[in-house]
Amino acid sequence: MKKILMFMVALLMGVAIHAQDFSYLRFNTGAGSEQCVSTDGLKITFSNGNLVATSNGGNATIALSAMNFMYFSNEGGSSQFLRGDVNRDGSVNVSDVTALINMILGVISIDQEVADVNNDGNVNVSDVTMLINIILGVV
Repeated sequence: MKKILMFMVALLMGVAIHAQDFSYLRFNTGAGSEQCVSTDGLKITFSNGNLVATSNGGNATIALSAMNFMYFSNEGGSSQFLRGDVNRDGSVNVSDVTALINMILGVISIDQEVADVNNDGNVNVSDVTMLINIILGVV
């Protein structure tokens, strides 16, 4: 446990040093998604097996078990989106489930690329199931 804590402290110190030279911190997960958060006001915390990165430009929550790597970049995430972030608010949570269900029911319109959470080319209840699994950290 002590080694893990020391590693996390070293990691956070490295993040703080490198954040000064780059505009974004990007995360790549085993689910194939990539997410980025601004380094302006960047704070990283760990909660319930997740890395939580918050900044003045948004936030990101990534399950540590799903994260492949993270890196700094000067390229923003305008063309990238977080898989499961159906409402594009920067985080994946129950409001995305509500938005996806409303889209399937025809109540609201959402970009097909974002709504197709499981990447099968269709937006249906399978995407809702995948989204719930992402929120629960199963995927």
